[in-house]
Amino acid sequence: MKRILLRSLVAATLVTAAFFVYAWLHHSSAGAVWPSSELSVIELPHRLRTGAEHDSALARNGGNPYVLAIDPAGDGELLYYGASHETDPRHPQVADITSRWEAFRPTIALYEGRSRGYFYGSLIEAIGGLPEPALVHKLARRDDVPLVSLEPAYADEVAGLLDEFTAEQVALYFFLRVYTSEAGGTANEDLALDLLAKRTDVDGLRGTFPTLADVDRAWTRDFPADGDWRTLQGEPGYLADVAVASRRVRGEHMARLLSHLVRRGERVFAVVGSGNVIRQEWNLRALLGVGPAWDQPDPGS
Repeated sequence: MKRILLRSLVAATLVTAAFFVYAWLHHSSAGAVWPSSELSVIELPHRLRTGAEHDSALARNGGNPYVLAIDPAGDGELLYYGASHETDPRHPQVADITSRWEAFRPTIALYEGRSRGYFYGSLIEAIGGLPEPALVHKLARRDDVPLVSLEPAYADEVAGLLDEFTAEQVALYFFLRVYTSEAGGTANEDLALDLLAKRTDVDGLRGTFPTLADVDRAWTRDFPADGDWRTLQGEPGYLADVAVASRRVRGEHMARLLSHLVRRGERVFAVVGSGNVIRQEWNLRALLGVGPAWDQPDPGS
């Protein structure tokens, strides 16, 4: 019996070790985050498309994917793939992105998301799926292509929002954006404490909410009719306004970054949720000097 137990233990240890080695060999660390300060000199000639304009463009396109291919005069080129947020590795989107990648032969790859790396490989994908950022990581690591995040640094996004909103409003938004997603409508004080510390540990937000009691104070003051934030789903009041502004700050950073890389001669392959491509299209077309979209207004309008 002892011999059987020992063999079982050894076998289990070897299987576990093999899995961890496999995972280590199939992990891609987070890409670089481009400082917004280096892009601030790029003036955007257009606003981003509104929600209604987005819906019209998506309908005209026939749904996803929304692919923006720009080949301006010069050495650089852009293939900006507007994806659906799918995780099934068998979804047709995976094959489509892969075939476009191989035909395009990028010199730099950009993906949605900021602070995390990804695991990939058939074994891991069978368990956890393959979201489109992970696919970009997989292709870039396979072909030794540099990876860059499409997102602004967290501190840069916060700084942009503090031009319009108070520190408490911005802190509450970033804290609850993650908390409501992870808590799923169930009160979780430990999760809340952990996220509150992380999301306010940035210039401009430190000290806004030292404790959950401080969150309760602000919530009762600003949202007296919206119940307990611990079980909240949604973004009431000014939280929805901060969310809109956050999408704008992120979108403007993405448009500036993509145009900057193309202008310096890179073959840029980027994958992101299709809404971002649609909202940024007017600026990318104008900045890279190609024909306007069907609904593109005059610059500055």
